Amino acid sequence: MSESVSSGVSLSGGIVGYPSELLDEEVACIAYHFHWSLADIISLEHRDRRRWVGEIGKIKADD
Repeated sequence: MSESVSSGVSLSGGIVGYPSELLDEEVACIAYHFHWSLADIISLEHRDRRRWVGEIGKIKADD
């Protein structure tokens, strides 16, 4: 399956990658605050990682 994007770039099926710098930030944030292992954090679904990062943000805002 191939799809053309408005910029003229052609994407060929699959999932567009999640930017590694954002993943690194999420992992660092969760690991620092909750002391979870890298394997545990990486195994989370994207939505769940974002939710935990959001919860950490709420905790930090209350400080």
